[in-house]
Amino acid sequence: MNEWTIYFAGQNTRGGVNASARLQQQRQMDKKQAFQAKKLFVFGDSYADTGNNKDKAGCWKQPYGITYPGHPSGRFSDGRLLTDFLAKFYGLEAPTAYRFIKDKDDPHLQYGVNFAYGGTGVFATGDAGEGYPDLAGQIDLLKKYLNDSFINKSDLETSLSFLSVNGNDYISYFYDQNGTIEVNL
Repeated sequence: MNEWTIYFAGQNTRGGVNASARLQQQRQMDKKQAFQAKKLFVFGDSYADTGNNKDKAGCWKQPYGITYPGHPSGRFSDGRLLTDFLAKFYGLEAPTAYRFIKDKDDPHLQYGVNFAYGGTGVFATGDAGEGYPDLAGQIDLLKKYLNDSFINKSDLETSLSFLSVNGNDYISYFYDQNGTIEVNL
């Protein structure tokens, strides 16, 4: 855990105590010690999917993607996703959707992998109930990438993982209950 030290100027500042300079120096030291992610691994649903769900025709047509990346790309958004902003914050390229990575020599692996799949959730609900990878399936894909040497253990030790799950599990439960949920208070 990173500890922050705050320096306050004492009553006698003529002795050369400069709280502002010390605080700035401490911040610089903290930046050097901060975690620097080398890759980003993404799991989740449509809020993070950057093109894995090729079967959902809507996300491959306009207006999806016209703001970013400039054309439909399988994103369930007109623009950037949180995944893109997170990668940029850490100075990384956004990871490529796993379905576009063909072999372990693929140069896109240097940025990590996006396993998120639109329409799925934590459980086998929504599209996951139709055989698409729910959260456990996405983790299984990561394990397969490890076993097949697409990535290695040191990749995981120096990487950031991002998980985005939203309403698909709730929506599926609601529809499984014929659109009604009884609440006993």
